[in-house]
Amino acid sequence: MSGTVFAEDKSKYTPEQLFVIGTELFKEDRKEFDPNLGLEFLLESAKFKYEFAPFGLCVSLSTEKPILDLQEAYAWCYVAQKIGNKYSNMASQRSDEILGKILLDSGVVAVEKAKKLAISRYQE
Repeated sequence: MSGTVFAEDKSKYTPEQLFVIGTELFKEDRKEFDPNLGLEFLLESAKFKYEFAPFGLCVSLSTEKPILDLQEAYAWCYVAQKIGNKYSNMASQRSDEILGKILLDSGVVAVEKAKKLAISRYQE
């Protein structure tokens, strides 16, 4: 399968399939490596409330340089922490690390912005 095959109609996939495809697109050793498309699939999976999608977004948005967005990563870590699944503890630890990085890089105002974003993501 190629990235272009994945990019077609996402509505034909279940939320779990969207998540699996999205995570596969983050693997650098695969010819389909495409973090931007992987992000699209993870966001689509999250839209359908797939329970592991928030943690996938937490990790990918905080580690993948092409899509790095610490405020969004924090927000998704917060959601992953709050929904209560097997990744909640890891999401909590990662959210603390990300918040510290935001504070060091951008200051208190950016931390407050990230916290507000996190609450809005959780309420969606």
